[in-house]
Parts: sequence; structure tokens; C-alpha cells
Amino acid sequence: MSQPRFFSALWHSLPRLALANPGLIPASHENEVYLDFSGFPATGPAIVGLESWVANGWDRGSGALRLMHDGAYLEAVIHVPSGTSSAQLTLTHGSTLAPGCPDGGSAPVTISVNGTVLASGFAPPAEGGNRFSTARWEISDRLTAGRNLIRITAGDLCSLYEIRSLHASLSARTGSSTVASQMTHNIDGSRPTDNVTAFAPGDSRAVCWTEVASEAIGRPIEFHFFDPSGALYYQTSRTADRYNWGYIWIAGRSAADRAGLWRVEVFVDGALQLSRSFTIGSVGTSHRPMITGIEFPSRIPANGQDVSGSVSFYDPDADIAWVAFEAVEGFFSDFEFEPSTVGRTAGEFSFYVYTRLRQHVRMKVILYDRCRNQSEPYWFSFNAE
Repeated sequence: MSQPRFFSALWHSLPRLALANPGLIPASHENEVYLDFSGFPATGPAIVGLESWVANGWDRGSGALRLMHDGAYLEAVIHVPSGTSSAQLTLTHGSTLAPGCPDGGSAPVTISVNGTVLASGFAPPAEGGNRFSTARWEISDRLTAGRNLIRITAGDLCSLYEIRSLHASLSARTGSSTVASQMTHNIDGSRPTDNVTAFAPGDSRAVCWTEVASEAIGRPIEFHFFDPSGALYYQTSRTADRYNWGYIWIAGRSAADRAGLWRVEVFVDGALQLSRSFTIGSVGTSHRPMITGIEFPSRIPANGQDVSGSVSFYDPDADIAWVAFEAVEGFFSDFEFEPSTVGRTAGEFSFYVYTRLRQHVRMKVILYDRCRNQSEPYWFSFNAE
């Protein structure tokens, strides 16, 4: 994370990390799966990397899918690559307060993965003007390679239960065959000319560049490109040098008409080494960044101790420029900074806050991209005690 644009008396940034190869991303296998209903009721859901979804007993709320009766459910099918070692499920949801209902209107829900219950209890009610809260679970031990089913089922509803988004992040550290990789528009002198993840229909090509370990030189390396439907679009192979790249033509080819989230997988000796996502054209109806959740404790010590939190995001253009935190309640300084999100369409970044005052704080968070598009605001609250 870079230094903030200005310093707050009650906040400081994470230190900048020293990288041997700035702009290069260590080899890893990463997949982002996303289902977002914040466009309801005007538009359909935003879908990224999901095989399918179905809901029963639901209605379009304002920025959410609403489960309306007992036993209503949402099911999402995701594909999990072999070798996945870490997987997180993030659910942004909430209950509509209904005085007179048991538990103050909190809706009972069960979240399961492949039929195994992950969590069962009451969804949090609206608080401080924010209808939704975010819950996160590590689910790698409940997944299998291939198709997996995530199910959210409503129990004995007295109030409404709302789901704003469901997000799964799948990753696995790969072996030592690849050292670094990135998507780029072109190659100059065996090196990438830029580091991007979003391509326009008029761009000449989308290139995946890799650097391999010395022991992989001379071995076969393959690049497989998959279109937004998940179908194999193109593949190519060569004998690996230190620097290698595969690409697809865009302008004037069918790829220009297949807007959405693409994926390229790189194999050495037939073994998957990394998977990278990129976009061609527009994903959804807007290029605005989106905050998909904020993780932060509801209570922190009022002793000046650093307390960390994280902001989850989605941005089809991968061009988030800065994030702004504004205190709407409490004695707390506003602050902003440039998060380390370059080249990422989805993920999370960290922040720290501290205070020495006992108080209730409510903050509004907004993301801005390099074209000055801004996300919808996201609120979170905490008590300093």
C-alpha cells in the first residue's frame, strides 16, 4: 500500500513493500467468482466466473435479492480448479428489522457448501443506516476439484432476508516453474510494455507474458485462452525460453465481440502453473469500481493501538486510483490513500486505524478510479471502548 495523500492524526498506512521486479506478479493460481445483486431492481445481477445460479422464493429488492418465505434459497455453482489450496467465501447480507418478530427481526439462515453446513444462525439486522454486513469463511476443506454447490437457505422467516453479493476467491501457490507473469498489450525486447488486465475491442491483442525458472527452460510451455463462457478459445505451445508469451488477436476477430471476463492458463510439461483473468470490453453496465465488503471489528480498544481492516473490491478496468474514508459520526479524521490494486480486477486491500477516544464511529468509504468514476458508498461502524 502506498502512502496516503494526506496524513490523519488517527491513521497511518501500511509500509511500502520493496519488490525486486516492480510490476511483476508472483506466479499463482487465482480465480475470482462473483454474484452481485446491487443493480436490482433496475438491472440484472453482475456475474463473474460463475457456472450457474438459481433462486427459489425470491424477489428483487433495492440493491439486493430478497428471500421471501420459509425454505427460500439461493444456489450458486462454482468450478474449482485442481490444486486449489485456499478458498474464501464472502457473503454480504442482512435482515430487515421487524419489531415484534423473534430476535428483533433477524432472519435465520443456513449456509452450506456441497451439502455440509458452513454456518447456521441469524443474519445480522440493519444497523446505523447500513442494511448489509459482511461475513467471510475459509472453505477450502469443503471443496472438491470440479463443480461445487454453495447454498443459502432461509429458515422460519418473520422478516425479510436480503443478499447483496456472494464472492468466492480461490487460489493456490504453484511450483517453481514460473517466476512471474502479467497481462500486457505488447512485447518489446522480450519484456512486456505495460501491466494491464482490461483490453478494449479495438486493441490489437491481449498478451500473457511469463518468466520461467531456469530448470523449466527447454521444456514445453502452453497457453490456453478461455472466453467468458468458459469455452477454450485458443491454445498455443512452444519450447520455453526464460521469457515466454502467448496471445490472442482482438481487433477484427471474434474475441472483440465476446465482452466479459476471460482467463488464460499456463502449463509447463502439462502441469498447470498459473491462471490469470482479464477482460475484453465492458463487464456489466458500468466501469465504476465496486466495494464488495469491509472487514473490521465491531469493537476496538481506545488505547491508540493499531487495528487492521480490509476492503474487498471489484473493478472491471483494474484502474482504482484511491480510496476515501469519511467519518460521518464520531470524532475521527477523514483520510484517503492509494491502495495496492494495480492489475487486479478483484481482491482486497488493508487499512489501519487507531483512536484514544471512547466513542462510536461510523465511516463512509468510496473508491475512485483513474477516470474519476466512483463506487457507491459503503458504510461500516465500530465502537472504541
